[in-house]
Amino acid sequence: MKLTKETALDAITDARKQASAATKDARREARRRVIRARIAAAKTQTKAQERTRTRASGLGAKAAGAAGAIGVAAGYFLREAGNRGRQEQRVSGQPTANDQALADRVKSEIFQPADAPNGSVNVNVERGVVYLRGEVQGQEEIKKLVAQAGAVDGVAGVESLLHAP
Repeated sequence: MKLTKETALDAITDARKQASAATKDARREARRRVIRARIAAAKTQTKAQERTRTRASGLGAKAAGAAGAIGVAAGYFLREAGNRGRQEQRVSGQPTANDQALADRVKSEIFQPADAPNGSVNVNVERGVVYLRGEVQGQEEIKKLVAQAGAVDGVAGVESLLHAP
């Protein structure tokens, strides 16, 4: 089997997906263990408080401990929900808003001329690196597109996956 750039990129993409899934599973399990530990700690603390306190208030010590454990768990999940969304976006390789804006600027720059190959070239941006894919007329056009894409402000690098017929 001949290894090409496309098959190598597909293999990298598959490996990233597998790593992302494994990471998600590990984080989920870690969160479960942390919550179980916090609940156990809250229960232990509640039992210790029950032994030393009298029932002067109308609210029982168990109810207060349960409310505290719920509050701790809710705070943890609310904080983690935001972190998880940002992390999943970074891990999954989905373009961020900045990457999408940069891709739009690159497209407008390289597809501006009337003879531009806008139907046969695909432009993607990941972490500031522009990926050009597709088929163009010749090597001169490949060099021209790479140079135009690299000249756009904010581009960290250009990876050319372009080929000529």
